Amino acid sequence: MSVLLATYNGSRYLEDQIRSLNQNSTPFTLDWLDDHSSDNTRSVVRKIARDASMVLREWHQAQHLGLPGSFFQLVECVEADVYLFCDQDDIWEPGKIDATVAHLLGYFGTPTLCFSDSILFYEGAPTACRRWSEVIGKKKVSKALRKPPMFEMFSRAIAPGHTQGFTRPLREIYLTHREIARKHAFMHDWWMHDIAIASGVVHFLSDVPTVFWRQNPDGFCEGLRARTRKWIRDWRTMQLFRRVMSRHARGFILAAPTLPPGKHLERLLGIAKLIEALDLQQTPAALFRLARCGALPQTSYSTFYFLISCLLSNAVPVEPTSHNESRAAK
Repeated sequence: MSVLLATYNGSRYLEDQIRSLNQNSTPFTLDWLDDHSSDNTRSVVRKIARDASMVLREWHQAQHLGLPGSFFQLVECVEADVYLFCDQDDIWEPGKIDATVAHLLGYFGTPTLCFSDSILFYEGAPTACRRWSEVIGKKKVSKALRKPPMFEMFSRAIAPGHTQGFTRPLREIYLTHREIARKHAFMHDWWMHDIAIASGVVHFLSDVPTVFWRQNPDGFCEGLRARTRKWIRDWRTMQLFRRVMSRHARGFILAAPTLPPGKHLERLLGIAKLIEALDLQQTPAALFRLARCGALPQTSYSTFYFLISCLLSNAVPVEPTSHNESRAAK
C-alpha cells in the first residue's frame, strides 16, 4: 500500500508527520512529490525517512504543480492496492494506516473510498481540539451518510483528503478522466470523493484512529483577513468560491457519460448541472432549487455573503494561485 505525500515548504512540520506514519504495523511505501520547495524540505524528508527505515520513493516534477496537481500526479505515478493521501502539516494517530487498510481489504475489487473524522487543532492551543463532524454539524453528517449523495456535493468534501483511503479500481476511474480532473477539479479530495459516490461506494469509519488536522495560520484566508476589511474579504471569497464550485461541477458533467454507472450517478449529475451555473448571477428561484437538493454550501464563511453575491452579480474573475485556491477551501 502507498502513502501519497505532497510537500511544499513544509520543513517545520514534517518531522512530526512522517514519524507519526511509522506507528503502524502495516508495511507501506512513502511515495513523495516535493513541489519545488525553497526551504530545506527535501533534505528533511530524506533524513527522517532514512532514520525511520521507511521505504521512500520520489516523484518530483520539472515544474511547480500546485494543488490539486501534485496529488493527482502521485495518483498517476504510483501503482498500489490501497492509497492514502498525506498532507505535510498534520499528525496521524497510531494505527490509522492499519485501520484504513483493514477496512479496505474486502473491497480490493471495487471502487471504494473510506474516511474518518479528523481532529482539528491549532498550533497556539494544541489542547483545544474539535472533531470535524462537530464543525460541520453531526446531524448533517449523519443524514449524509444515511442518504448519499452527501450534502454539499461540489462545494465541500465531507471526507477530508488527509483521512481518505481508496482502492486501485477507484484510481483506475480517475485515470480514465485525468485530463478533465486536472483542468476542472478544485481539489483532489473533492474529485475522488465525487467519483466514488457516483461510481462506487463511500464508507465512514467511526471510532478508528484518525488525523490531527493542523489549522495553519499562514493560509490564504488569513492573508486576506490581514489585508482587507471584513466585508471586502467575504465578498471576494464568495466570488472565488462560486467560480471554483462551478468549474468543478462542469468537470463532473464532462466525465459523467463515461463514468461507471453507480446508483447515485444520475442524482449527482442533476446537482452538478445546477451548480455549473453558479458563477452566473442567480435568481431566488434558482437558489431555492439548490437548497431543495441540499447543494447550497454551508461553509465556514458567512452564508449571507454567499447568497447576496449570487443574487447581485456574476462571480468576479479573481485569479489566485493554485495554492491559494486550495487554502481558501480549508
